[in-house]
This record gives sequence, C-alpha cells and structure tokens, in this order.
Amino acid sequence: MYPSAWTQQRLTDEHVPLLFYAPHLLAPQRRTEVVSQIDVLPTIAGMLHRTYINNTLGRDLLHPDKKNNYAFITNTAGKIGMVTDDYYFTTNLNFPDEQLVPVRNIMPGHSQSEKDSIRKELSAFTHAFFETARYLLMNNLPENQDASGPM
Repeated sequence: MYPSAWTQQRLTDEHVPLLFYAPHLLAPQRRTEVVSQIDVLPTIAGMLHRTYINNTLGRDLLHPDKKNNYAFITNTAGKIGMVTDDYYFTTNLNFPDEQLVPVRNIMPGHSQSEKDSIRKELSAFTHAFFETARYLLMNNLPENQDASGPM
C-alpha cells in the first residue's frame, strides 16, 4: 500500500505533521510538500513580519518563490539522507551504501540513466548539506563570541 521508502526504509519514523494555527494571519490550506523542523523558526518570523538574522539552513515556508522542498535526515549509526517531494536518498558515512527510492506510489517513469543522474545529484546535495551543517555547528557563534570564548 505504501512505497518502500515509508516501510522498508522506515521514513515513517521521521514523518511528523506540521500545523500552524493562525486564523488572523493565514488562510486555511493543506500542503503536502516536504519540509523540515529547521524551517519552523524562519516561517514563524516571516508570519510575524519580524526581521532576524538566520544563521541556519531553515527557510520561510510561506514564500512560494522558494521551491526547495527537502528535509535532511541523520541518525547515530552514520546514515544520512535527503527527502524531496519525489525521492528518499540515503547513504552511509562509514561505507558505500546509497539507495534512491520513490516516496510516492505514482511516479513518472525514469530511464536508468535519469535515475542515476537523480541519485548522483541527491548524493552530492546530501553530502554538501551534511558538511555545511557540521561546519555551522562548529563555527556558528554569536556575534560577540569567537572560538576562544565570550568577550
């Protein structure tokens, strides 16, 4: 009944519905694109029209011009992955093991070369996102603080 991404690859473990209840700010709607919890703060700030410095990889979900629907997934066993509206890509940091599976039952037919191209693109994106997140975790310090401690 469900695509293998949701059952065999256990994507259901990562699926959490997101609800914004703000009847004076938002019209009711149901959306199905892939988002991540790192998108919550930028979205709330956007709803409140608050300016802020975003030192994260999150994005305001209510801006339709931003069409990068993805969520990065990691676990303690060295597995990282990227979920898009169409695919779930996973790889292991400790040994070569890449998988690309559709997240919907009805998908457009792709040739093997097209699937290889999508896998290669998602592999590069996943590793780049992981390295960027790791860099930010180690170097994303408040304005008045550097690596040697508070000023």
